[in-house]
Amino acid sequence: MNWKIYDSPAMVIRALCDNLLALSRSKKTVHVSLSGGSTPKRFFAALAEPVCANNINWENLHFWWGDERCVPPEDPESNFGAAYELLLRNVNIPAGNIHRIHGEEKPEIEARRYAGEIDEFVPKHSDGVPAFDWIILGMGSDGHTASLFPDQTDFADPRLIFIATQPESGQLRISKTVRLIEAADRISYLVLGKSKAKLLKEIRTKIDAAGCDLNTLPWPAARIRSTRGITEWYLDSAAAMLMS
Repeated sequence: MNWKIYDSPAMVIRALCDNLLALSRSKKTVHVSLSGGSTPKRFFAALAEPVCANNINWENLHFWWGDERCVPPEDPESNFGAAYELLLRNVNIPAGNIHRIHGEEKPEIEARRYAGEIDEFVPKHSDGVPAFDWIILGMGSDGHTASLFPDQTDFADPRLIFIATQPESGQLRISKTVRLIEAADRISYLVLGKSKAKLLKEIRTKIDAAGCDLNTLPWPAARIRSTRGITEWYLDSAAAMLMS
């Protein structure tokens, strides 16, 4: 695993911002998948600051989402809603470059529609699977990522998008599948804070064990990695405090 550990959350966020700036200047069309949850909100807010907002080539970036709760965009739980309020409405990005999941629609219909949109717009590798340039993910306290939960994830799901059920609340969510995520050229996990330190230590210990088969690990976040490119973890010192 490629662990990138920084002294503070601000330093992690700055590194991600610098990466997006460079990526926006690297080619004309860049497909980036954003994460939901509380941690990415710091990233969105930083990107809206003038130092980023005035220098990133927003017209080159196409934003997508890893998953979305089945709620309308104005709902406080909407992943798109948070990104829009903190970032998208504050920068000069073309409306056509924003590819949100319509959480307010019927899940079965929206899952098919979003899969079709991805299939149409995102370039494919030779195996025919759309390949995002960069997928940014978080990790829950149970080791889930996107809406891929332990003991529920079908790692062999051939689809691009599926409907997930949050195991505690029963809430429906629309999410990328493992197949789609792993086809990305770059996957970055963003994990901040001491609340994730114990789990990260356990993941690191398992991964570093001799002969470890990642496919036997119980946490989707620890198993899902790019099959062609880079998989990396962006951590602050609090999250990494128990890792040796």
